[in-house]
Amino acid sequence: MKKNLKKQAAALTAGLALLLAGCSGGTTEPAENAGADAQGEASADAGQSADGVDYGSLELTFGSTGAADDISTQAMTYMKEYIEEKSGGAIVVNTFPSSQLGQAADQLEMTGQGSIDLFLEANYMTNNGVEEAKVGSLVFTITSKDEYRRLNESELTKQWQDKFCELNNIKIIASNWYRNGTALVSNREIHSVEDMQGLKVRIPQVDITLDCFQTVGMNPTPIAYNESLLSLQQGIVEAIWCTEDAAYTMGFYEVADYLIELNSYFDAMYVYMNNDLYNSLTDAQRGLIEEAAHEAGVYYSGLAEDALTNSVAKMKEAGVEVITFPEEEALKLRKMMRPIADRYEAEGVWPEGTYDQVLEIISSDDAAPAEDAAAEEAAEEPAEDAAAEEAAAEEPAEDAAAEEPAEDAAEEPAA
Repeated sequence: MKKNLKKQAAALTAGLALLLAGCSGGTTEPAENAGADAQGEASADAGQSADGVDYGSLELTFGSTGAADDISTQAMTYMKEYIEEKSGGAIVVNTFPSSQLGQAADQLEMTGQGSIDLFLEANYMTNNGVEEAKVGSLVFTITSKDEYRRLNESELTKQWQDKFCELNNIKIIASNWYRNGTALVSNREIHSVEDMQGLKVRIPQVDITLDCFQTVGMNPTPIAYNESLLSLQQGIVEAIWCTEDAAYTMGFYEVADYLIELNSYFDAMYVYMNNDLYNSLTDAQRGLIEEAAHEAGVYYSGLAEDALTNSVAKMKEAGVEVITFPEEEALKLRKMMRPIADRYEAEGVWPEGTYDQVLEIISSDDAAPAEDAAAEEAAEEPAEDAAAEEAAAEEPAEDAAAEEPAEDAAEEPAA
């Protein structure tokens, strides 16, 4: 299937301009070349939507690594249907979840090449070539979803996204698919940083994650994600670090006494698009696709909140004690990230002052455009069934730092 998709996409994109154009722009005029026509620019005989807008004729390939019943796939379908309905069928979106088009790193490369038009994956993919974006992988820096939203919607992140586009030929058309924070599923009761000392905790095999957990006094043990449950059950580790809702969907809670809500390390799913295609679209096509991606992000964020609520309730019913890590203790963990940040800046991994920029952004009280109301409104739309909502708890991808590309977006914290 992948070979056929590549051949089809190659034929469609053959005439696109060879030079990258307009990574940071969103209102550029359609490219005047054969490739633009091939990508579906409006033609004289193209149909119109019910609202009278001419969307031409366009067919898109949309890949992801999320499982078929994951909320990311539900939101992906929402975006597809939004586009097709509003365009009156003039724009067709063919979705391929469950890594049908390859693992995350493969699909990212194919998106840049034009073999895939759209790709849904965690935001860590923007680390590809943008070293300073890795500052977001300092696990205990961000302590709430609002703080992450401030960073994600900041001018600094926009600069990282533009650089990513220039290096990879991939435009980020939506970044508001917000996910839940992380937790420890533990057999040790933890209320403070002191309680964490020496905790043998399972983490992904990522150097910067290992550094963060060692720095705060824990004893991190890299173990494959699919072996995490067994390692906790057998006492190889005392705890597993994962997204909070994954504690339920992965069954970790079944062999643990406590769920410690760390409220640390938040991230989002991004909708990536081939930049040549993006620039070749008509204004109407581009506007509709971006609108649909954003609306789907609001819908997804609502589903994620619902999934978390349901998961925590079910774990409590099963006898798991849920502990919310105190804010003052979370701030202690944040302060411990400073020596790591200073070292990376001294080594030239990040420009000097990058970490201070991040701290300034996330502590700003006036920089947090909240989409909570819209997310709550979207959440009122019921998922197809209760099971789908429970399975919703897609975890950020394993090995998500740039050192090792993740195999699946729905794996674990992308630190």
